Order: sequence, then C-alpha cells, then structure tokens
Amino acid sequence: MLSITHLAYHVGGKPLLTDVNLQIFAGQRIGLVGRNGCGKSTLFRLIRGELKPDGGDIALQAGKTLAFVEQEILNAERPAIEFVLDGDSELRRLEQELARDDHDAAWFEAQHRYEAIDGYSASARAAQLLDGLGFSSAELERPVSSFSGGWRMRLNLARALMKRADLLLLDEPTNHLDLEAILWLEAYLARYPGAILLVSHDREFLNAVVNRIAHVHDGVIDVYSGDYDAFEAARAERLAQQDAAYRQQQEKIAHLEDFVRRFRAKATKAKQAQSRLKALERLERIAPAHAEAGHFAMTLEAPERGPDVLIQAEKLAFAYGGKAILANVAFTLRQGGRVALLGPNGAGKSTFVKLLAGELAPTAGRLETAPDIRIGYFAQHQLERLDAGATPLEHMERLAPDAPTLELRSFLGRFGLAGDEEQRPVATFSGGEKSRLALALLAWQKPHLLLLDEPTNHLDLDMRDALTLALEDYTGAMVLVSHDRALIRATADELWLVADGAAAPFDGDLEGYKAWLDARRAAAAPPKPAESRPKNEQQARPKKKALLSKQEKLEKELAQAQERLAALNQQLADPVFYADPTHPRIREANAEREALEEKVAEMEEAWLELESALENAV
Repeated sequence: MLSITHLAYHVGGKPLLTDVNLQIFAGQRIGLVGRNGCGKSTLFRLIRGELKPDGGDIALQAGKTLAFVEQEILNAERPAIEFVLDGDSELRRLEQELARDDHDAAWFEAQHRYEAIDGYSASARAAQLLDGLGFSSAELERPVSSFSGGWRMRLNLARALMKRADLLLLDEPTNHLDLEAILWLEAYLARYPGAILLVSHDREFLNAVVNRIAHVHDGVIDVYSGDYDAFEAARAERLAQQDAAYRQQQEKIAHLEDFVRRFRAKATKAKQAQSRLKALERLERIAPAHAEAGHFAMTLEAPERGPDVLIQAEKLAFAYGGKAILANVAFTLRQGGRVALLGPNGAGKSTFVKLLAGELAPTAGRLETAPDIRIGYFAQHQLERLDAGATPLEHMERLAPDAPTLELRSFLGRFGLAGDEEQRPVATFSGGEKSRLALALLAWQKPHLLLLDEPTNHLDLDMRDALTLALEDYTGAMVLVSHDRALIRATADELWLVADGAAAPFDGDLEGYKAWLDARRAAAAPPKPAESRPKNEQQARPKKKALLSKQEKLEKELAQAQERLAALNQQLADPVFYADPTHPRIREANAEREALEEKVAEMEEAWLELESALENAV
C-alpha cells in the first residue's frame, strides 16, 4: 500500500534520515517509536507530501487514500458536526451531486454510491465520533471557533477518523485526550478497517492498538512484529546478540592484528601476515551495540520525614460562576500516601489539585496544609510561566544561587538537559524539553508532597520510563492526575474517583474504572427508538435464520482468505523470498495474491449485501 525505499532527508545540512525503508500493507497497525528528535514527525510530513526527500522514494499505491490529523482549523465557523462530516470529501461531493434537480444517469450513479458508503448514517457516525471524544450532544452545533485549542485538536482528530481511508496517520493522538477518550479511541482503532501508522509515547495505548513496531534510530528504521512490550524484549535480545558478536569479532581482529604486527617483517611469515592483513581489510565490521541517547537517571528525593498528616479537608467545596464543581469532599493525605485521581473530563480533577496546591481557595469547608512542608506542583499551564529568555542553567541558578555550577549542570543532565540544552533559552524549547526543566526545578526542592497534573504530556517513552522509576523510588507523598495508565499502575497505591461533584476512594482498579465509564456512557446514551417488527414474524424469523447461517459461513471463508492474504503479503515483503528473482514461486505468489484480493473484495461486498438483507428482515 505504501512503500518507502532508501529515504533520506537532511535538516540544516545534517542528515536526519539516511536510509529509511518501510513497507505498509493492508491490515497492518504500525507503531512508529524512537526518541524525541529522531525524525518521526518529519517522516509523517514527508509521507503527506509537505516536505520533499533528499533521496529515495515514497510511493502510495494507486487508488489508495490517506487520512491524517490537520494541524490547522480549515473552517472555524462551521458547526462542529458539519466540520467533522467535511472530513469525508467523497460524501460531500455526492451530497452536492444529489442536490441537483436533474435526475440523469450521473445522479442515479451518485445515489447508488451514496447508499454504498452508507451516506444516510454519516451524521450519526460523526455524532458517535464526537461523543467518544468527549463532546456532548449540546455541543454538536457549536461553531468550531468557540472551542479551546485542545478541543479543536479533538475535532481535527474526529474529522480524520471520519474519512474512509486506506491508511491512517496519527501523530500523538492522545496528547489532548483524557483517559476516558483514550480508552474509547483504543476500542475504535481496534476495529478500524484500514492500515494505521501511529506515533505515540503511551505504552499501553501502543500495546492495545498496534501489531508491529517501526523503530526509528540512527537515521534508519527497524521493524519488529508484535506490540510495544514485544518490541522491547526483541530489541534487548538483538542488542545482546550484537554485543556478543561485536566482542567476538574484536577478539578475532586483535588476534589478526597481533599476528601481522609480529610476523610482517619476517621473511618466513611475510606471506601469512599479508594474507591476514587482506582478511582484516575484507572483514565487515560489526558496530558496537549501544543504547540510544536519551536514557536518563532522574531522581526525585524527598526531605527528612515531615508530619504524619500533610493535607486534610472536611466538607470541602468549590464553585465557579455559580456552578458547583466539588461539594462535601473529605480528604486526608498522610506521609507516603500515593493517590491517583480518576474521573471524566471536566469533572474537577485539575481543580482538586489546584485546591491542594493553594492556587485556588475553597468556596466552602476546610482545607488545612501542614506548616513547613514543601509542595512540588507540576501542571501544564506552569510551563508557560518559565522565563522564555532564560536558559535552564539560569533557572537553576536563580533557584539555588549558592550551589556550585558543576552541581547544577550535573543535576540538569539527569533530566536530559546537558550540553547545548542547558545554554539554550527556553523560548527555543519543545514542550517535552520545557516539561523536563519544570520537573528538574521541582525535584531540586526535595518536596514532601508532589502534585502532578498530567506530567507525561510531551515526554517520550524514555523520559516516561525515567519518571516512572523516579516516582517509584520517591518516598514522599503524591497526588497524580494522568492518562498514562502505565504510570498510574506503577506509582499509585490508591485510586480516587472525581465525578458528579464528589471525590472519594474508588473501589476497583483501572479495568474496573473502564467498566465504570462504559456503564456511565451506556446510561447517558439516548434510548433507541422502538424497532418496527414485520407483520408476519413467523415468516420473518426463518428468513433471518437462513441469512444468519449464510453470513456466518461467509465470515469463516472470508477470515480464511484474509489470513492467507496476510501470509502472502508477509512472504512477499521478505527480501529473502527474492534470493532467486527468476524462481517461478515469485510469479505464482503474486498471481495468488491478486486473485485473493479480488476474492476478498467480492466476499466483503456479499457480506454487506447480507447485512443489509438482515436489517430488513428484523
């Protein structure tokens, strides 16, 4: 479907991508991973045609379509649901054609195509997408311009999902989503009919969605089968094997070089020495195995033990603009307590954290914080409070004017801000670099209590892992709001649910929370209209039973054909298969694949016809 061969791209004269090769076939769900700055987003821009490669080729198979999330809002005054429907350009074109009064052959052809793409249910599908991404039914007709930046990105995501594409490109789709929307998106992508190329720093999201990992490093891409956990295990094994092979080769090289050095000048051994010298020249050197740059040794130290009770609230309430956000909350946080807050978007999790941090004052009740304790508060809005003109080192020097410069530099290095980064002004930083600096400033103060509101936004997987390990070792108390389930599982001892104005311990784990969200969504869904029954149900039931039996048989045959097609695609993608280009098996495999593709298409069309017949037989 998409073929990338020997792709090269330079930034500022320096190579970023040097020899990238990647083949994407139908049904594949590929997670594109690698440290920040390795070229993942650049590769997406190259695929979309926004950048031109300096070498190599990117080819999308003729007739195949591409969908991706736009970074800009194309028509900000459109109602939200119409903006999302605009993502399906064919749907809009057919609607214009069908609006004509002249019902000629082209009109009837458009009508047939409109029915084939299920155009009559398009509005319902768009509403379902918006509902899954957290929009209420009352917001569907609001103009796009009335939404904040994060919600506009959700609209752009819904618009991309609305397009019926063969290949979907998603670059950090969970960045602006809460946990509820992420869980919905996981389930949606699991049944997405096209191929997916996904960039994400969310380990559990990758595990749930992808079946392959494309690892970008050193200007190239290595492809692994399986999810992200399988990739990590396979890569560790590959590095271990490479390291062993490198050590073995180095011993061989040392032995050959020693022989040449000792006997090159001796007439009796000169021939053998020359032979070994040529062997050294012909030897294909194995590169030493090394982990990528970007691994950090972050530490979050707590001070000496503080008071037993750090924060206590009784009948705590907060209202904004006459609307109650929290009411009658009782909360006690003790030394070493580790709480993660769960709850739907807008339920008050961030408000609760701001109350604990002292950034907001309760409108009722009592909130007491133990005196003389240090609170480390991290939130995304605080990143904008960093001095844009100052460097990380200058930030640290203001915080600790008496500390030696070498000590401050070493500390910044634990957060990936060593070398050039420590001398760059914050104005040039990415979101991830700003987050790392904010975490470093927080960690230096050795807080008794950490209040963390989405600390992993913009952090890559290496930094997320480093933060997780640091929080596991941290001995102070913590209140965490995060959509990163791996972080919650590893660091929180207690879950609290913030919903419907209340905040209380949640009796369950993250799987239980997903079930709670599903039940809540089902309860909030509008009742389905009563289904009309055939007048003669005794005649309808046998007909439906026969159709179901036929459809079940067709589904089994289709699954077998798709499985065989996937196996063929995998075989044809293996370079070893082409060791002998003249071998008849290559021609036979290609012929079988073409026949299978045609057969699968016919079977899918037959399945759709059966599905339509079943709906009419209900």
